[in-house]
Formats: sequence, structure tokens, C-alpha cells
Amino acid sequence: MDNYLMAFILSIPGLIVAPTLHEFVRALASTALGDDLPKKQGRLTLNPVKHFEPIGFLLLFYSGGFGWGKPVETSGLYYKNRKRDSLIVAILPSVVNLILGMVFLSLTRWTDGVLMQILVYLCYYNVGIAVYNILPVSPMDCVKVLAVVLPANKYFTYLQYEKMIQMIFLFLLFLGFFGGVFQGIIYGIMNFLGQALFIL
Repeated sequence: MDNYLMAFILSIPGLIVAPTLHEFVRALASTALGDDLPKKQGRLTLNPVKHFEPIGFLLLFYSGGFGWGKPVETSGLYYKNRKRDSLIVAILPSVVNLILGMVFLSLTRWTDGVLMQILVYLCYYNVGIAVYNILPVSPMDCVKVLAVVLPANKYFTYLQYEKMIQMIFLFLLFLGFFGGVFQGIIYGIMNFLGQALFIL
């Protein structure tokens, strides 16, 4: 079987689990903080169909980590502390992805062959989504963080160029300008997690 096709098949669990968990955690965190919108829209679920976004899915595989699920809509109207709670909802999904990546990596100790490869891909895409979400490129979570931490005038200035920034980034990504850099970061984090697990 073609190596590229085999890599895609083995990546499918990671391509599904990473964005599904990311969006579910966002929905869960926002709900826990008083927001009922995710539950009303049926997003408070681990059903991957509810979180599937085809373009984000394909990009996640093609780019080696840059992709997304269907973004969960949230409302800060019922947050007790809107600034703090908005940051929690924006940051927590990536933190959970990193933790889950560590869990999958730890399971490779007791596996080999195809199952070990699947677990490595599961780790890779969870770490990848966390890494790419630090970019101020829509629809990454960093944009939501900027909405909270930047002064309103500076954030609205950013919004004027948001689509242009996204298009330029995707264009350069497809040309291979960022892939190697971010894959190096992802594998570096995986190596760090592996060493931490060895110590434990």
C-alpha cells in the first residue's frame, strides 16, 4: 500500500479525536461557567460528527497539525468574570490536548506495530492542535485570547486584517514555509513529554 495512503489511514483516529476533544472541552468549559449556548446547539457531546469540519480535517492532515473542528459558539453573557472566563474557555482546550497527547504517548510503552503508530499519530495531532492554536490566525484560539487581552481599538484593527492574515498564512503554509518549523516544535514537545514520562 502507498506510504502516504497508509499514513492517512493510521492518522484518522488522531484527525478525529484531537479536534473533537478540543471543541468538546470548549463547550464543557463554557457550559460550566454558566453559558447554555453550546448545550442548546448540541455541541456538549463527544460525538465527532457534531464537531466535524471537512476543510479543517483535511488541512490537519495535509499541514501536519494546522486544522480545526467546527468551532463551538459560546456566549460570555452569563460568565461571572467575563475576561477571566473567556480566557479559560480559549486556553483550556489546548491544555487538555497536550495532556491527552501525553496520555497517548505513555500508552506506546505497552504497544508495538500498527497500534503504536496510531497512538503516536494520536499524540502528534493533539500536540499539533495545541501548538498551532498559539498563532493569531483565524480560527485558532489565539484570536479569542487577543479579543480579551488587547485594548478594544487594537483588536478591531487586527480584525480589519484578519482575513488577509489568514490567507497569507495558508498560502505560505501550502508553499511549505512553516511546515518544517512547526513540525520541529511538535516533535520537540513530544520528545520532552517522552522524557518526562521516562522520569515518571
